[in-house]
Amino acid sequence: MRKTPAFKSTLRKQFEQYIEHKRMQGYKFITGEWNLRCFDAYLATLPTITSNLTKELIETYIAHRPGEKPTSQSHRISTVRCFGKYLVCNGIDAYVLPYGTLNIKKYSFVPYIFNAEDIARFINAADSLPQRANSPFRHIVIPMMFRLIYGCGLRISEARNLLAKDVNLQTGVLLIRGTKFNKDRYVPMAQSLLQRCQNYAEIMLVNGEAESPFFPSPTNGFYTISTVGYAFRQCLHIAGIPHYNDGPTVHSLRHSFAVGNLARWGAEGRDINTVLPYLSAYMGHENLLGTERYLRLTMDAFPEIRERINTGCSWVIPEVVYHEE
Repeated sequence: MRKTPAFKSTLRKQFEQYIEHKRMQGYKFITGEWNLRCFDAYLATLPTITSNLTKELIETYIAHRPGEKPTSQSHRISTVRCFGKYLVCNGIDAYVLPYGTLNIKKYSFVPYIFNAEDIARFINAADSLPQRANSPFRHIVIPMMFRLIYGCGLRISEARNLLAKDVNLQTGVLLIRGTKFNKDRYVPMAQSLLQRCQNYAEIMLVNGEAESPFFPSPTNGFYTISTVGYAFRQCLHIAGIPHYNDGPTVHSLRHSFAVGNLARWGAEGRDINTVLPYLSAYMGHENLLGTERYLRLTMDAFPEIRERINTGCSWVIPEVVYHEE
């Protein structure tokens, strides 16, 4: 087990207590802890030892850095604001940043959406990944993982962390455990995808161990996000699909799943108001706001069905402002 590094600043005790406080509230707080450790490292480098979060100190830390995206700065602002509020509630003097210090739209980022031709080229490229001596089953595992992410609209962590027992090869239903919002959910797959999973299992799950990873790494553990990302970019290169700083990314497969379904339902004349909650539950969104943004993306990607989707459901596409939870 890798030992978690200790906090180093004079507020180390408060950092540890705050993390424990957040997790007792039910948050995983993995990214939050990482942001706190960055703040702690900054405090530890200050020439003057301080346990008081002054306005000057906070404003220096949250200042925009060269080449930094607004979302990165916003995460830093949110970290020190929430931690400052926690300190004040516990009787410790601290400067708390006012709301609106940096106001960005929560959904300002426009993801890359694969069209049908792109997906076909990408999957063919994944199937042609070369076999490697240090990863003898990579050319089998990675294509199946990408098919499942796209075919079921999964998050990369949900696919990576699947166990053999989570994939029901009889019913074609996945059990997704401990998702982004600490909820389990069942995800049925298409019959064609189930058949591929069954063929894959015959090759990879020889021992049938229920607790073993469904997508085992060369060490029989779970693939890391960086390794999957590298394989994804390799597939893009083989497929001749350009890659830029903003994408495509592995998560683009999930975005494309959502937009593709909405486009199909729109073309079929389905009532989007009726089917949207089903898509939201299937993808594991906390509420409809996370799903409704795909309506706008669908209308941008498929202008020919814009009018059908707009009719009767344009009111469910609100302008959502970035906020903290």
